[in-house]
Amino acid sequence: RVAGYNTPIRLCRELKMWSVLFLLSSAVISSSTAFVTHSTRSIAAASEVPLPPRSLTVVSSAKILPIAYTGVSAALLTKAIRKPCTKAEMAVLLATSGLSLINLGPSDNANLASAKRACKNTAPSSSGKAKQERQAALTWRKVVRIKIIGQVLGLSWMVGAKSTKGVMDGGACIMGSLVAFFLAGAARSRHDEDGKWTPMPSNISTMAMTIDAILFAAALVAGKSTVGSTKFSIAAGIYSFGAAVGALEGIPKFLQVLRLA
Repeated sequence: RVAGYNTPIRLCRELKMWSVLFLLSSAVISSSTAFVTHSTRSIAAASEVPLPPRSLTVVSSAKILPIAYTGVSAALLTKAIRKPCTKAEMAVLLATSGLSLINLGPSDNANLASAKRACKNTAPSSSGKAKQERQAALTWRKVVRIKIIGQVLGLSWMVGAKSTKGVMDGGACIMGSLVAFFLAGAARSRHDEDGKWTPMPSNISTMAMTIDAILFAAALVAGKSTVGSTKFSIAAGIYSFGAAVGALEGIPKFLQVLRLA
């Protein structure tokens, strides 16, 4: 028994939450270190200084993210089955489990790869279209990281939450990161999987951000409502429905990833 923990079960739950947070955070950090390693290698090549293989210095985010999101999905599914809770809370956990596995994992993996290619394909410039393309690439990399970090916190929050309020606050963090993703410039800086600048139409981005904002508000309201009340059931139901739809939207990409695996 460890000091500060009443039971071994609580200790296991805490260790599981922090291990999930570590895996997800490592994915974000690895996307940053990849750029640093690339620049360092260029300098080393010029000075003929040997460097260790990249595989030893950078853990591939393409491998970490799917494992991390799959682990979170399994943890949320287990929590929904084993934790005594209302049907509304169970729906929230199941919907978020599906969202994590089917949508967030593949899409964030693709976005990270897109951001890396965008920055690699554009060089620093002080004027003209080249400057705009470079700035768009840097903005895209920034908003992708904002989105992932927010989801890291939200998913970890939900996995480790001991109360219904904690679960809903975690859901609000996830949806809030999506709102921040758009507010920080995701639509105008969006790049495709090849790293080419392809801005999102304003009407589509506005609609997507509005939906995410509604789900964010629903999670907040549910977290502040009495569990089992009509207000809680409606707000939690709106969040669950939106998360479930998001999971369904990710099925084509998810199947594509499975075929390529």
